[in-house]
Amino acid sequence: MTTAVDKMKIFQIGFNRCGTSSFAYFFNKNGLRASHWQNGTIAAAIERARIEDKPLLTYTGKYQVYTDMELMDLSTISRKFWNRSAIRKLLRLLDPQKGLAPIYAYKYFKLLDKQYPNAKFILNVRDMERWVASRFRFSKQRYRSCLHGDHYHGSDEELAECWRSDWRSHIADVKEYFADRPDDLLIFDIETDGVEKIVDFFSMLKLDPGHWKQRNASSK
Repeated sequence: MTTAVDKMKIFQIGFNRCGTSSFAYFFNKNGLRASHWQNGTIAAAIERARIEDKPLLTYTGKYQVYTDMELMDLSTISRKFWNRSAIRKLLRLLDPQKGLAPIYAYKYFKLLDKQYPNAKFILNVRDMERWVASRFRFSKQRYRSCLHGDHYHGSDEELAECWRSDWRSHIADVKEYFADRPDDLLIFDIETDGVEKIVDFFSMLKLDPGHWKQRNASSK
């Protein structure tokens, strides 16, 4: 029999380079179906559903946990994860004036909260400056996306300041939204918090802390 716990969705709504792979690995090893990034197709699928005014998970597949809901460049999306017709459909729906701007589906957390009652959210954080440095090191320094687009800024310092501004704004927005709902939002610092904080927050899932492992970390 399917229970409320079985139906509960878990959304990681912090930025990339903040332990997103570790969360996906941990939940998968604990028997939950976790979908991580999938070459940006999670974000693309959510964006298509949003534009069509459908539930945001309409095209994502049947998962319980979603991590790294970001797409840097739609032109690089892989048919291994999403078929060509679905990609063409999304391209037709996008605003041509905005171009192929990155999609940050984790910023739709308020709508996810409304559409999926009893969902739980994880705001994964770390020291902001180390996060900025990690982004620059990521993927052999090819990561140059921000909310304005890909390779939008003329210098690394301009890009870094854009990232910092986005970081402060998004984290403040999440904290304000869940201010009176501590049971629905787990704020987890990947540099200072231990796995016990995750296990305690999701006590109903009886998670095994032994499955926690740092994944996809860049050198500090």
